[in-house]
Formats: sequence, C-alpha cells, structure tokens
Amino acid sequence: MSVDPPSDRILIVDDSPILNDMLRDIFEGSGFEAYQALSGVEGKALALKEKPDIALIDVNIPDLNGVEVLRFIKEKLPDTIVVMMTASGSEETAVKVLKLGADEYLAKPFDTGKVVDLALGLLKRRASERENVRLRKEVRRTEQYLAHLTRIIKEGLITTDSRGRIELVNRAASAMWGYSEEELRGQDVHLLIHGEARTRQHRDVVKATLEAGNIEGEFHFRKKDRTVFPGYLSASVIQDRERPRGIVLVVADLTRLNQVEDKLRQSEKLASLGKVVEGVAHEVRNCLTSLGGFASRLRKITEGDSRAENYTRIILDDVARLESMVRQIEDYVRFSKFYSFQFRKIAVAPLITRAHERVLQLIRADAGRKVSFRLEADKELPAISGDSQALEEVFFNLLLNAYEAMPNGGKLNVRVKDRNSTVSVSVTDTGVGIPEDAMSDIFTPFYTSKTSGAGMGLSKVYLLVEEHRGSISVTSEPRKGSTFEVLLPQERLLGSVPGVERASRGGSVR
Repeated sequence: MSVDPPSDRILIVDDSPILNDMLRDIFEGSGFEAYQALSGVEGKALALKEKPDIALIDVNIPDLNGVEVLRFIKEKLPDTIVVMMTASGSEETAVKVLKLGADEYLAKPFDTGKVVDLALGLLKRRASERENVRLRKEVRRTEQYLAHLTRIIKEGLITTDSRGRIELVNRAASAMWGYSEEELRGQDVHLLIHGEARTRQHRDVVKATLEAGNIEGEFHFRKKDRTVFPGYLSASVIQDRERPRGIVLVVADLTRLNQVEDKLRQSEKLASLGKVVEGVAHEVRNCLTSLGGFASRLRKITEGDSRAENYTRIILDDVARLESMVRQIEDYVRFSKFYSFQFRKIAVAPLITRAHERVLQLIRADAGRKVSFRLEADKELPAISGDSQALEEVFFNLLLNAYEAMPNGGKLNVRVKDRNSTVSVSVTDTGVGIPEDAMSDIFTPFYTSKTSGAGMGLSKVYLLVEEHRGSISVTSEPRKGSTFEVLLPQERLLGSVPGVERASRGGSVR
C-alpha cells in the first residue's frame, strides 16, 4: 500500500479576508495545506504551532508589524521560507525585508496564479540546498574518515605507475622512510628498497608484480638518512579497465617485531642462565665453607708465623669476597624467581632521592664528596604504575654504577621528564665511559670490568625495567661518560613503550 507524501504547509498572514481566502483556495487547489491568520499576533502563534514550510506575510498588518513577524519566524523557525507582501512596492521596503532574512518579496497587486509557481520554486530551491548541504556533510564525513584511516594505518602505502614511478604515499610511508610526499612523487620506487635486499627473483619489484599479479616477502628498506630497516612488503597490480595501470605496495615495518623477538630470546637466555647459576652457587658455597673453615684452623695452628699468617689472611679475604659474590648471585636468582611485584600509582622522583641516600651510605664518604650530584625533575610529573621497591633498586644500581665510574670525582646529573605517556629518567655521569665493543654485554649476568662484584647489578636493572614494560638505553663515550635512560610507561601495558630498542643495545662497563 503506497503512502502519499505529506503536503507542504503554507501560512498566509494578511488582514484582507478576501485576499487571504483567495490565496488559501489557490494553494489548497495545488496540494498545499494552508493556514490563515488575519493579524501579526495570530500569525506568530500559528507559526509556532504548525511550523509551516513557507509563509506569505503582509508587511502592514494590524496589532503587530509584518516585519516583526518575519524576525520572529526567522529566529524561531529558520528553515521556514518567508515571502513578504506589500502594497507600497518601494525598493526601500524590499531591501529592508530581504536584509532581515526574507526569501522573496512581492509587490501588490500581483498575479495570484504565479504565487504558487513562486512558492514551488522556493521550496524546490530549499530542497536542493538541503541536498547540497547533506552531500557536503557526507563528503566531509568521508574525507574525515579517510583522513582518520590514513592517520591510524601504521603500514606504509605507496602507489606507482606501470613504470614504477611513485604517484602517492600516505603519512605512514612518509614517516617510515623520512621523505616528504613531494620528495617521493615521480621517483623510482626502487629508491626505497635496499640494494642487497633485492634478490634475483625480485630485483625489479615492479616488473615482478606486473608479471605475477602480486608478490610479498621480507625486504630491507633504505631511509632518506641511509639507514636500513626490515619490513614485510606486499605488492599488487592496479587494474584500469582490465589493463594494468600501476602497482600498490603496502609495507609493514618489522623493526619493533624483531626487537620483541630479541627481548624474548634475551629473557629465555636469562631464565636458562638462572637455573645453571642456582646449581653452581650451591656447589661453590659448599667449597667455600670448607676452604674458610680449614683456613681459619690453619691460622690458629700457624699463629706467630708471619709468613703463614699472611697466606691464610689472603685465603680468608678471597673466601669472603667469593661468598659476597655468591650472595649477590643467589639474591639475583631468588629475586627473579620469587619476588612478588606490587604495582600501584607512585611518584618517581622520591624513589631516586631514597636510592641516592642509600648509595651515599654504602660508598666511602670521601668518594661521595668528590661527585657533584644534581637531580632535576619536571613540575607536575605524572604518577606511574610501578613497584616502588623494585624501581628504587633500579635507581640504586644505576647511581652506584655512576659513582663507581668516577673514582676521581665528577658530575652526576639525573633528569626526570614527562614524555607524553611515559616518564623518562636519564642518569648522566662524567666517568670512564665504555668501549664500543662492550656495549652489547653490559646487561648480561656476570659481565663486569670491576675487580669485585658478580656483575649482577645491570642485569637486575634490565629485569626490573622489563617487568614494568619499560625500556633502558645507553649512550657512552670512553673517558667522557655515559647516559642511561629509563623509560617507564604511566600504565603497565604490553608494549607500553613503542619504538625503543631493547636494553642490551648499549651501556657502560663498571
């Protein structure tokens, strides 16, 4: 069953009953639903009640000027079309009502038959304007949606012509390679692919794609600054009327994935090492107990023999040093296996202050006085989700590391900064620095350049920072000093600190 569309509603406001009725009859005969008012006050009330599509209003009506009715309708019902009528017919009146928002102006007397055509034309124009507005809004929504997709898609998107000349790149691709869209437009797409990554099969990616229809695989890509990054490429042909017009390439940066895999391998290595260390420490402790016991007995037996006493003292000192190392190893293994983290919202700066006080209590007083310590923190630093005891241990080891790197004194600066969703803690010393060939080993258990200690401090730092879903990186220059930067996310989420290299990329050997 079909339903007739609703009639257009017209309001006629004129104090002449004859003209008012005549206009009503004409409009009703043309399918309009007509409402009549003989005064301005009545016209305002009917307008609010019926909400007409179009209103015919006489300028000169009793009790309320037609211009006031026009103002009222345009304020309350801005979508209503208003046609003003007047017997004066002056241009001044016409300009005035049009400036006030009238859509059209009629001078009396007028051809009543043409009024309907005028009304229909105005309604059609309004419908067209509404459709244009709707289409513009739809286009804007589509553009905003596509722009949003462009922003959130992390893969690089590149299109080329059939010769491999770049036509379009998205923002992700521009950021991935470090070129602007203008710099890349018209360039050969092979500019972006590292030469050694182009195998015999895919030496010409464009040609291979056009022949096969699509290709995919891992490649190494070359950035504007000449650095290389790993990525997964998927290329397909762009068809135009069943003929190849070009290709589209989608590239996913695998750098972060490779870093996660490296961290997983590092964690597995540490876990395996922990099991071995636990067994070795137990056996070493048994031997040290025997060595220490027999050395103590020898010291009593050889009492008075200065040469023998010296030997036994050396043995006992080494036993004590080894026992201290075993305790450090066992503490590390025990901590990594059994420590129960308690995560809550905490402030970072006070933990650094407490860790520094612990370091000063541990080292010699003169060593502490030789080092100038400075802590700088941004105002209103955000709290992070962390374990206060574990993070204090992180800062304790980093600060102790820095003091031990400056036996002759120096400067130690700690800078705490708000970096959007993370808090950055940089520990910078002016100590002995680190040789480049040792950078990859500093977070490995038992690696140390010190004459004492088990080399577990930085390994423990790595473990604790990783548990907080953070990252640690190191820059260093021999004989000039080192900077350890710890990034801690405000929320402890998987992958909280994106785009940073794993901790074992560098560090200072202490």
